[in-house]
Amino acid sequence: MYKLTENEIVLSGVSALIGLSHWSAPENWTCPESSYVVCQRLSDNHSALKLETDALTVQEAYPHVRSLGFMPAAASIRLLPLDKPLRTVNCFYDRSLFERVTEIDAGQWRDHAGPFMRLSSRCLETMMQRIQVELVHPGFGADLVIESASTMILVEMARLGQRGVAGVKAANTKLQSLAPWQLRRVRERMAAAAELGYPSILELSQLCGISSSHMMRCFKTSTGLPLHKYIAEERIERAKQLLAENRMSIKEISARLNFCSTAYFTTAFSRQTGLAPSEFRRRAKALQIPAARDILVRGLN
Repeated sequence: MYKLTENEIVLSGVSALIGLSHWSAPENWTCPESSYVVCQRLSDNHSALKLETDALTVQEAYPHVRSLGFMPAAASIRLLPLDKPLRTVNCFYDRSLFERVTEIDAGQWRDHAGPFMRLSSRCLETMMQRIQVELVHPGFGADLVIESASTMILVEMARLGQRGVAGVKAANTKLQSLAPWQLRRVRERMAAAAELGYPSILELSQLCGISSSHMMRCFKTSTGLPLHKYIAEERIERAKQLLAENRMSIKEISARLNFCSTAYFTTAFSRQTGLAPSEFRRRAKALQIPAARDILVRGLN
C-alpha cells in the first residue's frame, strides 16, 4: 500500500491529517490500539471503497465526496482494491480521551459500530471540512480552529454513540424480558398455589420453556423483582390471609404453604412483617371489622 501524509497537525488528544492511499491488491488495515479515528472522503474520481469486516461481510464505505467513516480502537478491516487513490481527512483521537468524553468503553463501541461504521451527520461533515480547510490553508489561529472543530466532532460522536448504545441496550433488554404469555403462566401458577402448593424456580422455568438462570434474569428485567423474592412475598401474603381467617393452626399454615418447618415459617414471616405469626393472628382477631382486618393483612399494622 502506498501512503502519503500531505498535511498534519498534532494537538493534545487528537491528531488531524490529510492522507493519500493507494493499493492494487487486498490490504488489511488495523486502527491503532491507542486511537479512535473519524475520516471523511475528499477524492472525487473513483467509486465507493469496498471493505470486508469479516470473512462473510463486504460493505461499501465512502460512497461519495464528504462521506464519513469511523473505526474504534484496534478494529481491523480488509480493504479491497480501489481503482484510484483515496484521499481523506482524518482525526485520530487518543483512546482514553475519546472513551472519557463519550462515556462509552471500547467493548460498547465495538458492539455498536463494529470494525467500521458509516456516519451520517451534517455537523460532522461541516467540522471535518473546516479541519481540511485549516490544514490546507492555515490561517491565524489554525490550531485553535482545528482544536475547536475536533472537540465538536468528539461531542457529536458522544451523542451518536450514546443513542446507539442505548438502542443496543434496549434490544438486549427486550431479549432478556419474559414474553406476556410467560408472565401470564407465572401468575396463573402462583394463583393456583393454594391448591397446588408454591412452585419452585425450576417448575416456573419449565412452565416458561427456559432455563432456571435465564428465567431469573428475565423475570427481574420484566418486573424489577428477583423471582425468589416474588415467590417469598406471595407466600407471606397468603399466610397473612390464612392467619386472619383463623381456621387453620400455624403448623397447618406452614405445611400448606410448603415451608420446611413451623420454625422456619415463623422466622420468615417475622422477617417480612415484623410480627410473629401468633401476634399477627392476635391482632387480626382483635379487629372484628372485615375492612380493618383486610388493612392488617395488607401490612398496615
